[in-house]
Amino acid sequence: MKNLKIILLALFLSLIILSCQEDFNPKTDFKEKYILDSYIDLDYDNYKATYIYATVTKLYDVEGFDTSKNKIDPYVSGAGISVYYRGDNFQLKEYNGGIIAKRPPPVFQYKYYYSSRLDYIYPNYPISITAVLPGGKVLSSNIQLLSGLQLGFSYNFERGFTTKINRFLFGNVFTIDWGYADGCLFFPKLVIQYRRKDTGYTIYYKEVPCTYINRNGHSEPVYPSPINGSSISYDYSAIDSAMAQVSHVENFDYYTGYIIFQMIEMDRALSNYYESIHGSADSYSISLDQPVYSNISGGLGIFGSKRTISKWWNLDPNYIARFLQKK
Repeated sequence: MKNLKIILLALFLSLIILSCQEDFNPKTDFKEKYILDSYIDLDYDNYKATYIYATVTKLYDVEGFDTSKNKIDPYVSGAGISVYYRGDNFQLKEYNGGIIAKRPPPVFQYKYYYSSRLDYIYPNYPISITAVLPGGKVLSSNIQLLSGLQLGFSYNFERGFTTKINRFLFGNVFTIDWGYADGCLFFPKLVIQYRRKDTGYTIYYKEVPCTYINRNGHSEPVYPSPINGSSISYDYSAIDSAMAQVSHVENFDYYTGYIIFQMIEMDRALSNYYESIHGSADSYSISLDQPVYSNISGGLGIFGSKRTISKWWNLDPNYIARFLQKK
């Protein structure tokens, strides 16, 4: 999840190629088009949007069908990009170089636009972006920021996380809910964080599956995929299994452990964009060929917002002791 910024920007760059593939015939009359891709990294807990990132690129044509022969950098430099929010205009700065885009040759230096930290970003407010290109072309979009959803838990673990609870009252699964979906995609993950005595402060993570299924006589873990629902559940037995695997790590330091639930929420614009590339998050739906989603006026691209929500629990000492006794 720490690399989501790079992943999103890489996905945005893929729009350059994908948008050229809307027609069956790969070579049609070339039309010059520009692409604005931007997302806002929200942090409602501190009432801040960490940064706003943007790229401006253009479609390009090559002789034949081999895109690796392209020698034109699609990045558009010198654009004036501003974000309008609650009566204020924020100008984005341009960053050139430093990160190399990993794609087929030729390899161009990775460049993008970014904002300084923005203070006092509130849920549900409208926000807009405008990019004025060097030739006078204008690309723009406006969205509504994500709602400030709150997480709810089937058990609160006030004294630390443990699976030894009253199952008659609270059931056999640990459920996290957020109350609504509103067309958004959610990327949940439950992990055990721990350290090893022989590596000092090096932090390790073990992802917890939602459940285990029997496949051809073997028990296989099932991990969460992107969902557009309003809750997710983890079998307590699956959590125990993950904890047992961690407990067998050599030099495991039990007393620095946490259980962490982390979830990334994408707004409807980013969710529509993600699904137009990867297919529907609904495993029962059939994904038909469709163009890449865009909400940019005057061109192509995507403008959206995302948010990361986290909840930490200390490991209950008695829960740890159960696994110490089994070693």
